[in-house]
Amino acid sequence: MKLADLDFIRLLPQFMRNDDAVKGLAVGIDSVVPVLASSIEKLSTWDRIGDLTGAELDALAWELNILWYDTGANIDIKRELIKNSDLVYKRLGTKWAVENVIKTYFGEGYIAEWFEYEGSPGHFRVYSSNPSLSNEKLNEFLNLLSKVKRATAKLDGIYITLTGAMPLCAGVAIHEVGAEAYTLGSASDIT
Repeated sequence: MKLADLDFIRLLPQFMRNDDAVKGLAVGIDSVVPVLASSIEKLSTWDRIGDLTGAELDALAWELNILWYDTGANIDIKRELIKNSDLVYKRLGTKWAVENVIKTYFGEGYIAEWFEYEGSPGHFRVYSSNPSLSNEKLNEFLNLLSKVKRATAKLDGIYITLTGAMPLCAGVAIHEVGAEAYTLGSASDIT
């Protein structure tokens, strides 16, 4: 049974189905609930995030007060930010929250805390494999980072790590230029 075609009287126990007042109430509920069910479908947002437009996603992010949301971002990034917003808010200021936002906006990336690289307490480094972090994106990244990281944490640097494979050959050659010979003479040859 779906809410759109509700037959409330069938949900009641057998002894209540013969009461005229209960029958009247059931008919009233049958006429109201389907209308409410169609309205509820319109209000359902979370299961339709994949279908929302950019403007609708922007409005939803504003309603949810997602501080690290960027209205100029790609629509797929916007959807991912909204889907993860509750988890990030729960862990705001933690390494996980910062890494989640970094991965959403810039692809691969991770945080190394001060004790992982012998830095000063409370400091951290950001490592990313995205070479497109230009000055414009860098300022955007620093702005987002300030909204997600712990206020007392200090950024020591952003490191772009690039990996790849290339053939490497090594060789050694010996070239003898010349030879000299010395002979030792007797003591009588010295005088």
